[in-house]
This record gives sequence, C-alpha cells and structure tokens, in this order.
Amino acid sequence: MIDSCIHFKNNGISYIYKISKALKKRKIKKALCIFDNEKSIAKRMKFVKNCKKYDNLEPVALIRSNANIKSEFKNIVKLKYKFVKIHPRILKIRLEKIKFYVKVFQEIKKTKLKVLWCTFDGWEKKANEKNQLELLSKLINIIPKNKIILMHGGGPNLLKYYEKFRFLQNVFIDLSYTLIHYENTSLEKDIIFLMKKFDERLTVGSDYPTFNLNKYLIILKTIIIKSKINKNKIDNILHNNLKKIIND
Repeated sequence: MIDSCIHFKNNGISYIYKISKALKKRKIKKALCIFDNEKSIAKRMKFVKNCKKYDNLEPVALIRSNANIKSEFKNIVKLKYKFVKIHPRILKIRLEKIKFYVKVFQEIKKTKLKVLWCTFDGWEKKANEKNQLELLSKLINIIPKNKIILMHGGGPNLLKYYEKFRFLQNVFIDLSYTLIHYENTSLEKDIIFLMKKFDERLTVGSDYPTFNLNKYLIILKTIIIKSKINKNKIDNILHNNLKKIIND
C-alpha cells in the first residue's frame, strides 16, 4: 500500500524515523510526505535530506507564500523533488487571487513536477467566495502534461470533481481525509461508485496525524469490502496508481 498524505510537524531525523517505522509496521510501503512548517529553504533542504534516508518516504515540496515563484521552483527542481503541493489555506492566499495561481502553474508547466492540490473548501474567518472547480479547470488546462492529484477529492463534492475531470488522463482524485471524515454518511456511496468506475485514477491516504493510522486502515478495509470490487481494482487504488505517478 502507498499512502498519499502524511503530514510532518517537524523535520528532525528522529521524528522522521519514527513515522517511517510506524508506516512499515502497518505494511504501508511508501508515503507522500508533506512538511507543514516548510518556511525556509534551509528547512526544506533538511526535510528532503532526512526523508531520503528512508526508502518508504517520498518528500513533497510545499511552496511558500513569501517566495519569488520562479526562484521557488528552481530550488524545488534543484533538490530533485518529484512532487509539489499547493495548499491555498496554508499559503493564506485566497482563491480569488487568480493571477498568483496562474503564475504558479505556468512555472509548473516548465518542469516534470507532479502536483498535489488541496481541495478542502473550509476557510476560517471568511468563507471561500471563488468556485474552486472553475479555477481548477483553468489551472489544470495550463499543465496537460503534468500529473495532478486533487487531494481529498473535493470532499462532499466528490462526484462533481469526478465528472469535471474524468476524461483528463493527468488528473487523479484522492480520498485522504474524505474517506474518514465522512464515514457512515451518504458520501460512502459516492466513494464506492468511484472505486468501481474510476479505480485507475483513484488514490487513498491516511492524512496522518490528523487521523489515526489504525483507524484509517480499518475504515479503508471496511469500505473496500462494501464496494465488492475485484483484486485488480483494489491493487490500483491501494498502490498501482501512486506507484506509476512516483515512477513516471
């Protein structure tokens, strides 16, 4: 199994080792790893260096709001990252700032980077006023050759995201957070639908430490049993899809 979403609260070697060991114990062979406190190039360099010591960790660069966009991507490429995450809420740059996000994606287009985009729509203090699906349609059209994983799949808008992007082969839908947060709700039927119809571009993750790893594995196993999908589809969802993206 490959986990699409592990969050790191610090970049110390002992902490990273602890997470690596916990993943192996639960037979999670690899994980995409995001360092939430990546506020400087020095911290980024330390994180990627420490992650590379473990074969089951795939570091993901998190772009910084105070950085020059061109320089930011030059540094990410120089450090040989394969993935970059765009997290509007961590950036604290609202979706209405379309020019910023267009510039970011124009830089991504110049690289071979794979993109993780956080689709979570719950903003604090002031509600999001921008239709995120419309914005993503514009941004994704800029990078037809770069793979992009829509993290959390739009939450309650899961099927809208599926319908909007199902014909674009570079777009993947991720179920981290959504899988657990919406347990025992009507959204389970939507998740099962995707497992049956969209298994070749569907990924799953724990969103640890927001959620407990053991709880994640129990819920994932339960919904797979409910879906009654075959082994090929299970293999695609649990590891084949992310393995292909990582190795591409």
